[in-house]
Amino acid sequence: MPAGFDFGRALVDKLDEWVDGLAAPLMPPRQFVEGSEVVRLEFREHRPHAVMIGKCIRAVSGIHAALVLADLGYVTECASLLRIVSDFCIEINAIGEALNSGGELPRAVGSFVNAYFVPLPRTPEAFAAAERGNYVSREELMKAEVRQANNAKLDRVQLLTTHRFLNKTYDAYVHGAYETAMDLFDSDTGRFMLHGHPSRYKRQEFVEAVLLKLHEVVVALEVTAAATASSAIFEAARNARRTMDASEPWRIG
Repeated sequence: MPAGFDFGRALVDKLDEWVDGLAAPLMPPRQFVEGSEVVRLEFREHRPHAVMIGKCIRAVSGIHAALVLADLGYVTECASLLRIVSDFCIEINAIGEALNSGGELPRAVGSFVNAYFVPLPRTPEAFAAAERGNYVSREELMKAEVRQANNAKLDRVQLLTTHRFLNKTYDAYVHGAYETAMDLFDSDTGRFMLHGHPSRYKRQEFVEAVLLKLHEVVVALEVTAAATASSAIFEAARNARRTMDASEPWRIG
């Protein structure tokens, strides 16, 4: 495994402290009693920053879980989680791009933020009676990346093509594509590997995929720290991201 990944493994363990720091101003959560038994917890503020922090919580939890699954050989489940984590990072970036530029949220991003705070229906009857909101697509949220690529004078077409390709690849694992089932077939035994892939090379391949995805998570935390004026966390995340940018296998340029 590339030496740079030792840094990545160590970095994963630092993310919890950053998330706790970002969430601290919204703690403790408010409690709402629904019915006789259900207690719903909410951040103390409903604003775009809270959405970013909520998504960071899920992204960091997801990257932890994906790394555990890769180490254990549950490679298809690991890849499914990486797809979810990628979506969280896209959502964080879309909100942060508007907040950090000092502008208003684009209409689609504003709709996404508002939908985040709508409580989930607790019963089939409540779901049937609920108003159906407009779904904000992944492509709509990725427009933030296009604007950032233009500002940085990068090839936005190449960026989007690569990002869409990676998304499509991971989508196959989420949706159980044909190839992902056959990935688990062991030709030596004639059986499917349902308790983890035994090959250490295959496990290493997916550990590397997790640590490559870690770059997106670190950027998402950096963007969130900037939007929430969390200077210490911003500096730590920026320094980590710069180290990754300059190291194999994350090196850019």
